[in-house]
Amino acid sequence: MPFELPVWAIDALRGVTPEEVYQALNAPRRWARPSTGAPIRVTLIAGRTTAGRPLVIACREIEHFTLLIIGARELTGSDLTVFEKWEEHSDEPFQG
Repeated sequence: MPFELPVWAIDALRGVTPEEVYQALNAPRRWARPSTGAPIRVTLIAGRTTAGRPLVIACREIEHFTLLIIGARELTGSDLTVFEKWEEHSDEPFQG
């Protein structure tokens, strides 16, 4: 699935590099979840960089099978705990 990372989203990244974003999105194990509570439909994708750093990336579908990356950050706190639990109990990596 193609991902687009526009310049304005790159400029808004804090503590995360574009390379890390793409590493997490291309990881063999990643967990996509629809977000809730926002008027814009966004998919949150949790994954790890090649160094093992956990990230969550917010994406919005702009065309069929094309996602616009609108933000990314390190996965921490209770969100990280939930992701690690998913990693422990997931038999198959998500290949979406």
